[in-house]
Amino acid sequence: PVIVDEITLIRSRCGRLEAAFELLPNREVDLAPLISARVRLADAAEGFAIAARSGVLKVLLTAR
Repeated sequence: PVIVDEITLIRSRCGRLEAAFELLPNREVDLAPLISARVRLADAAEGFAIAARSGVLKVLLTAR
């Protein structure tokens, strides 16, 4: 549905992210260990399949 209905994701299901976003510009938090995979947007279905696996934290959808 995210792709077909062109839904815009604006938050995580984990709550408000404003405080976390304030830490990002100065790289105060290392996010690399949280990223389990990077998948092209064109392959988003594969990305969602990866995200559904046990132990996967975050899957990034990228433009390229």
